[in-house]
Amino acid sequence: MWTTVWFLIGGAALAEPAADPVAWSVHAEHIRQMGQDRPLERRSYPRPSAPPPSPDVTVYGYHPYWGPDPTTLDFARLTHLAIFNVDLNSDGTLSDTHRWTDVAGDVVPLAHAEGVSVQLCVTSFEDDVMASALSDPSKRATTIAELVELVDAYGADGVNVDFEGLDYELKDDFTAFIEELYPLVAELTIAMPAIDWTGAYDFDRLAMSSDGLFIMGYGYHWTGGNPGPVAPLFGGDPWSDYSLEWTVDDYLTWGATQDKLILGLPLYGHEWPTASDAVPGTATGTGWSVVMSSADTIADSEGSQWDETSLTPYVLRSNSQLWYDNTESIQARIQWAVDQELQGIGFWALGYETESSGFWEMVTEETSWTGDDPDDPDDPDDPDDPDDPDDPDDPDDP
Repeated sequence: MWTTVWFLIGGAALAEPAADPVAWSVHAEHIRQMGQDRPLERRSYPRPSAPPPSPDVTVYGYHPYWGPDPTTLDFARLTHLAIFNVDLNSDGTLSDTHRWTDVAGDVVPLAHAEGVSVQLCVTSFEDDVMASALSDPSKRATTIAELVELVDAYGADGVNVDFEGLDYELKDDFTAFIEELYPLVAELTIAMPAIDWTGAYDFDRLAMSSDGLFIMGYGYHWTGGNPGPVAPLFGGDPWSDYSLEWTVDDYLTWGATQDKLILGLPLYGHEWPTASDAVPGTATGTGWSVVMSSADTIADSEGSQWDETSLTPYVLRSNSQLWYDNTESIQARIQWAVDQELQGIGFWALGYETESSGFWEMVTEETSWTGDDPDDPDDPDDPDDPDDPDDPDDPDDP
């Protein structure tokens, strides 16, 4: 059985950045929650009864080292898989590489058999480490050489760079690192903040020197603040204007293009202790994270409500509030991303949804439409196709 509740102490800040950038990184907090490094638990993902159709947009998934056995993934529902994580050291070398080497040899051939790209995720969440490694060209070269060697050794496809809480002073150094790495790997994806508080990420240059910007579209309400939607699709009363819609518009405003944006979505929620069930509420202490499967179980047992502003489900208790995303709310976000003609969508993190019935069937339905695309001029079932014999608006149609 999947662990039901994880106690964390951070997410991404909403109104203003936390004093310590690591405190508002969901990825970093989930690493810390796992505690001491340990061997992979060989639990399995559920498998479908029949092969699903391949996605027509990017469907990107992070697989954390604490997740179920990655060799049992339903690869056909994905286009890209990021193996999370190896870590950056201040001298430019990499650590925790066993999290890649322990699984890559088995995972890469299975993923490739389904047409899925596999990327090695390298992380850094520490200011002093990034300042040391990124500001020195020789250390950047060391990092790049080690990444390329690890990727090539297993016939993998590229790298996912997840450096969070970047200081503004490192903006050009980080961009230089990306520009130096990009020509040396077949694929390069960058994990990007929902809100770039410090202005340290050069959206347009990073978009030009990568194959995709994975927007970490979660943590808009963090566990150190007050309860609310973790990944609001839209902003507005009673919430802030910050939302997935706001974030995508910000990226486009500052030079990123739709074809480079991957909207990352959360497969978890947060629960906060509160003095009442008032919405918006006031937290009486630090919140914690709840994976989607567990949140669904709680909602099925206790009942849930729906926030119409952000399109988010929540559960109210007398002394706590649980805000999370479920199959319905994720579906709305995927539909929106597809309508915006983004490159695609993605998830943090694979394994959090394993007991949520119908989730992947929904993802496939919303991301796979080859054969019945209403915008495809060669689709024989397209009612606006001039060659369609049943087109009621065709003057030549008898």
